[in-house]
Formats: sequence, structure tokens, C-alpha cells
Amino acid sequence: FVSIRRGLFNTRDRAEHSRKRKTVSHTFSAKSIGQFEQYIHGNIEEFVKQWNRLSDLQGNPKTGYVSLDALNWFNYLAFDIIGDLAFGAPFGMLEKGQDIAEMRLDPKDPPKYVAAVEVLNRRGEVSATLGCMPSIIPFAKYIPDRFFSEGLEAVENLAGIAIARVSERLKPEVMANNTRVDLLARLMEGKDGNGNRLERAELTAEALTQLIAGSDTTSNTACAILYWCMTTPHVLPKLRKALDEALPKDIEVPSHAMVKEIP
Repeated sequence: FVSIRRGLFNTRDRAEHSRKRKTVSHTFSAKSIGQFEQYIHGNIEEFVKQWNRLSDLQGNPKTGYVSLDALNWFNYLAFDIIGDLAFGAPFGMLEKGQDIAEMRLDPKDPPKYVAAVEVLNRRGEVSATLGCMPSIIPFAKYIPDRFFSEGLEAVENLAGIAIARVSERLKPEVMANNTRVDLLARLMEGKDGNGNRLERAELTAEALTQLIAGSDTTSNTACAILYWCMTTPHVLPKLRKALDEALPKDIEVPSHAMVKEIP
């Protein structure tokens, strides 16, 4: 599961893990996470806007309802949120309504575009398989089965997505006017016990870890919650009533503070 270089979640060296943990730990303090809400909130607003737009454009004239694949949209939402937090800007999947992300295998390469959700899934499957059979890792790319060739390509492409986004964020003209307090900013500020910051490759690897850890896990969970809310009797009316009592009528996307006291 190592990509670019070993990160906090896959280093096997105790001293290296301790150094990384000290550098990264402040990123997940309660104060830092509270500051992330502004970026999460903006993406959820775009999510709601897109679903309202689809309902207006494609909805049944009599009911106003539209049928859509919620998991695709939860994937776009999760990737845009984690892109916003870990790389300084959303991927734009919600705005485009499709799975697409820029990637570069080297910061100086011209950009290419890949289906990021698909890349993440392929990468996870092939990495898990090779992890169970490490003896075939040196030969995997020669196995005449697309599972291995496309999976290994996905490993590279996922790293390329992180390289492209971190490169964009580290441009001097971007850094000069940057006031963001997101995950990447926190990672860039982090120092180990000797006062050293993460160098570029390590920073990119740690940002990539956030993308892997925070995307399909979030989208699958959100979609499952929606499914059970819609299919379990009495849940939706009860939820609607609780939200209507807690929120002003003109609020479509509440802040955490508005809903945190709901039982």
C-alpha cells in the first residue's frame, strides 16, 4: 500500500512512525477540525444545489421528483470535500456531475485526466491482492490479466492525482495569497521533534493518505445512512420534524452548531 513513499499508515519503522505522528497529530486537534467545517459546508451546499437543479430540469412534471444514483453523487461529494481539505481545492466533480480528476506522474508533466473513484477502487483491490501474495509483486505487471495491469496503473494514477494537486498548491503565486486553514496547510506547518517540516514527497504522500482514507469510506457510509433512513419506516418523518424545529426555514445546509444539540 506504499505510494510515492512510506507514510504514517504504512511505515514499519517505529522511530519513523513516531516522527510522523508528532508532525501530523496537531492536524487532527479539535480546533483544526472545527476550522475545516467552512470547506466541508461549501461542498455540501454545491451538492444540494446540484440535486435541486436535477429535480428542476429532469423531475417528473407531476411529482417534481427525479431518479438518480445516490452513490455516484456521494462519491463526488466525498472526493470534492477531501480534495478541498487535503489539496486546497475541490476536484470539481460536483460541479461537473462526473468522476474526473487531474493527474501528473511528475510535477513538470502536462496534466492528464482520470476517473478518480474508479482509480481508487482498482488500486485498493490490486494492493490488497498483492499484499496477500507478496511473492508475485515483482512479476505482477507481466501477468496477462487486466486486473493486475490496470490495478498497477491505478496505483500510479492515484499518486499522480496527489502530485498534481500538491504541485498546484505549492506554486509561489498561490502560496503568496493563501490564507486557508485546511488539512494541507496543517501538514505544511507540522514539525517533528527536531523542528523539521515535511519535505515535498513526504507531504504529498501524507496528503494522498487523507484522500485514500477519507473518500470512499465517507461516500459509502453516507449512502448507507440515506438508504436506511429512506427504507426504515417512520425515520424520515421523525428526522424531518427534528430538523424543522431546529432550523430556520431559509436554511438548506445547516452548520454543525445548528444541529449538534438535536437528540
